[in-house]
Amino acid sequence: MRAAAAFLALLALSLAPGALLPAQGGWTSPQPPCELPPANPKISNAIAALRGAAEKPESRDQQLAQAKRLLTDAILQDKQAANPAAWYYLGRLAVATSDVAGADSALARALALAPKCTEDIGSHRHELWGELLNNGLAAWQDGKQDSGLVLLRLAVGLEPANPKALAAAAGLLASRGNDDSAFAYYRLAAKAAGVDTGFASDKRDALANAWRLVVRKVQGHPAAQRALRLRAGLDSTQRGIASDSTVLARLVTSSQSRKARGTRLAPADQQLFTRDSTGRAQAVAQRRAHLAAALGQIAADSSALAAAFAPAIDALSEYVAAYPEEPEAAIALATLYAQSGHAARAAAVFDSLAAHAPALEADALFAPGTRMVEQGMYRAGARALTLGLAKNPYRRDALFSLAVAYYQLRDSASLLPVAQRLLVLDPLNRASLKLVAAGWDFGGRRDSTRTYVARADSGLAVEISVSSFVPDTAGASLSGTALSLKSAPTTPFQLTVEFLDARGQVVATASHDVPSLSPHQSHPFELQASGRRIAGWRYRAS
Repeated sequence: MRAAAAFLALLALSLAPGALLPAQGGWTSPQPPCELPPANPKISNAIAALRGAAEKPESRDQQLAQAKRLLTDAILQDKQAANPAAWYYLGRLAVATSDVAGADSALARALALAPKCTEDIGSHRHELWGELLNNGLAAWQDGKQDSGLVLLRLAVGLEPANPKALAAAAGLLASRGNDDSAFAYYRLAAKAAGVDTGFASDKRDALANAWRLVVRKVQGHPAAQRALRLRAGLDSTQRGIASDSTVLARLVTSSQSRKARGTRLAPADQQLFTRDSTGRAQAVAQRRAHLAAALGQIAADSSALAAAFAPAIDALSEYVAAYPEEPEAAIALATLYAQSGHAARAAAVFDSLAAHAPALEADALFAPGTRMVEQGMYRAGARALTLGLAKNPYRRDALFSLAVAYYQLRDSASLLPVAQRLLVLDPLNRASLKLVAAGWDFGGRRDSTRTYVARADSGLAVEISVSSFVPDTAGASLSGTALSLKSAPTTPFQLTVEFLDARGQVVATASHDVPSLSPHQSHPFELQASGRRIAGWRYRAS
């Protein structure tokens, strides 16, 4: 990012308007309403010398030296200290010789004595500012970073209300890895831009670069990395507990039944039973202890991250408040909130983004939503996916991730409807069937649960798995695999895929003949469709 920041800063400033550049040759007299009669022969001669230096480069140094002597004598010997022309042309001389301190002092005196020259004097200060800025950038590009920073800081002092030199200094500091100082300079650049519409893009860029710097810094925090790993392992731990608990419950029930009947196992069988039940009980206890430790560590890490992420969250919040329609910043803010345990705030950021960016593409919400679910940030991920599915209800992968999120959240009211929508699109997939089974199970419907579990475990002869769906402006491509789940050859069938728009209308249809498959044989397929605005798919077998 550092090299990119340097390049972007140089590019942006190289494309700045010509007003940023110093005047190239020639002489300009004070522009109305700035009228400054010399009122002194030495000042008149100094003006002639300055004009000669501008128009005749071969005698420039000699003419500038003469102008300096004449103006100094006029002020000190001829008592022209109250004459604004003396200070004005002394300031012009300092601009010509790149004397920043001299120009700043002399032009300030001239302005105090001749307020009507504000615009004219400002143009000459700006001329020197532009030279400092360009020279500072050139030094940076040449690898002379210290010199470049000195020049840029001089430019900042000359025009403190102009954000461009501040932003350039921030970019230079960021390229050196001085992120804290770069962040401070970007914030100063945004403050300097204020509400000036002429600097609107500068302000936006400064605030954006500021939040990117601090987000880059906090993303490598050890607690953030550890929390991601722990969240990723929670699902397998919970499944292991559920599996071992189920087997252990069956063993206990069997033992109690034998006691009630007054029967006993043979010694060898009793030994196996005791070993198995003891092992299962120990496995459940160990997994529960591991789960409790993981949850405790996640809670501790979330608390630590809330403090570590505070500067980044503040910078992002400021940016999102000013530019609520910007998805990259909103998604980054939601992610930091979710990682630091503020799931409700993360969800609220997605709500705000959807409200302020009605034209936002559904994919812009699907990508972070799916990523959050994969990383165990289920509530925030579910909100992003829900908002994306409101724009495109037929994206299978988004529905699957949303169902997984609801399953992990134990959201009994939301899981079943989403899983059923998923099954309509993807009916020959075991994962879809098991999510519907889980939805019925959450609702206490044991018969329906068993029906869908049976369909997933033994009811399917062939499972369809779609591995890739790529829509574009002209159509879409879909590829996947048919896998035999039976111990005998399967019956051939035709797979018909309907390609849908975001309203569920069929845009195109394509079919593929799935042949008879040997046990556990797989059969890849790929389909192409032509049509505009394809957003999803569903299939059926016949």
